[in-house]
Amino acid sequence: MPIPVVKTLLIFVPGILTFPGDSRNWSGRAVTFTHTRSYARAEKVEYFCGPIGRAFGQNNRCHKLYRTLDQYCSPYVQGRDDSPSPRGEGRGEGKPVSPSQQWHITLVGHSNGAAVIIGALSQFPCPRIDSLHLVCGACESSFHKNRLNYLLTRNAVKEVSVYVAKKDLALRLAHTWAGRLLGYGVLGLHGARHVLPSVKRRVREIDWPEYGHSDCWHDNNLAETLSNFMPPSSRSVLECGREERAAAFPST
Repeated sequence: MPIPVVKTLLIFVPGILTFPGDSRNWSGRAVTFTHTRSYARAEKVEYFCGPIGRAFGQNNRCHKLYRTLDQYCSPYVQGRDDSPSPRGEGRGEGKPVSPSQQWHITLVGHSNGAAVIIGALSQFPCPRIDSLHLVCGACESSFHKNRLNYLLTRNAVKEVSVYVAKKDLALRLAHTWAGRLLGYGVLGLHGARHVLPSVKRRVREIDWPEYGHSDCWHDNNLAETLSNFMPPSSRSVLECGREERAAAFPST
């Protein structure tokens, strides 16, 4: 019987106006940061759409994320039905993984990326998510309407962190009638609402008083922002390096 090995994986999902493959994308820099500063592994699920294009093709973007997640729970089986079910019925219980290949999965979504993540978890049989981070989320703020209450209750998601930037002008625009017509939500503006008491202790909210919609990804803020997403079990390579240097060159 193989000994279970728990590995750590972070998947970053950006919002609109992201050019896939551009080295300046925060998602690409986050992958590099993860690989160089921790023992975790990381991927990014990028796509391009404009502010108006957000209203079209969202299900395809959700499916793209699901196809990435699916690689971490079981081998691909040709002909398997992975089409979404109405309102996510029968989904959200967390797909089992091979006992010898377990993954601690963290999802990080910014702006529309938060909506893509929630859509994927609601519509498709994804593996269980250990940690979900919704950064300035342009998605529904009600945990009843966005189905996060359901996902938390069924243990398909273990814990959720919601990040609110107090100077988020982009989400203030999303809160207009035009933004609502295009499908934008304002979780990153209002914070988590209508959270069930039974799961409330597994939901935390982080306020950023001085940040705008994307300030957290600025070069000066990136390391501090990403440190929020690193699981406790993933030790910093830099920290280990300092310990090794201290042992090799003790101070006199």
